[in-house]
Amino acid sequence: MTWLRRISAGDGGSRLVCLPYAGGSGSIYTSWAPWLPADVELWVPSLPAREHRICERPVDDIQVIVSALDEALSREDKPTSLFGHSFGALVAFELARRLQERSRPVACLVVSAMAAPHTLRVRPTPTDAEILDNVRSYGATPPEVLDNAELRDLLMPALRADYKMARGYAYREGQKLSSKVFALGGTDDPEVTDAGLDAWAVQTRAGFERRMWEGGHMYFLGRQQEIAGFVGACHRRSADGAPVHRPPEARSVMKEAGRQKGMA
Repeated sequence: MTWLRRISAGDGGSRLVCLPYAGGSGSIYTSWAPWLPADVELWVPSLPAREHRICERPVDDIQVIVSALDEALSREDKPTSLFGHSFGALVAFELARRLQERSRPVACLVVSAMAAPHTLRVRPTPTDAEILDNVRSYGATPPEVLDNAELRDLLMPALRADYKMARGYAYREGQKLSSKVFALGGTDDPEVTDAGLDAWAVQTRAGFERRMWEGGHMYFLGRQQEIAGFVGACHRRSADGAPVHRPPEARSVMKEAGRQKGMA
């Protein structure tokens, strides 16, 4: 089972992993690839209940997703940054925490259209009607898709699971991130305030920046070149000085190789 896939061409010395909003799929970031630095790999998640995994049961536990992505990322060691929009920002934050706990901190964390996790309160899981009203208000999904019963039935399992995780998210105390955090938002987003974005500064000891664009909650759609360019620059600026965190077994092999070389 593949939880991550690369959608950029060529090999790079570092990678950017982008997490989608509730009900979204990794393919929404395909259009970012041409606007990222040529040596930066673009990776996205392959999540159950969508795209080629549409027939699988959705996952409604954020830590299960984080564990799967952590395992997938551990197969190759290179500077990595995370970007997440809306619900994807919570997944990116929890994944950044997990990687840091395993001595593999990300180069930087870029969060979008989501208030800082410690400011969120647990809310009841919405009904299908409430979910669809919310999705319609964003304008990211074509109305003809939501109005088609068969297509809507295909989307609902992933939407239900993601909204359950987003509304039921319970923050837990933990170490501050050793990575810089960039918080992005739309100037007309009714759900995320400037104060909510600024509160992300509490979650890092490495520095914080906020950047706003005109638009609502889905401000980043239709701005592929601009947003991808900005996020790519954040990653490059952070990754250029990021150390490579080799797993213990790799360090042992290198140490032994160095000892044997010294004996030769």
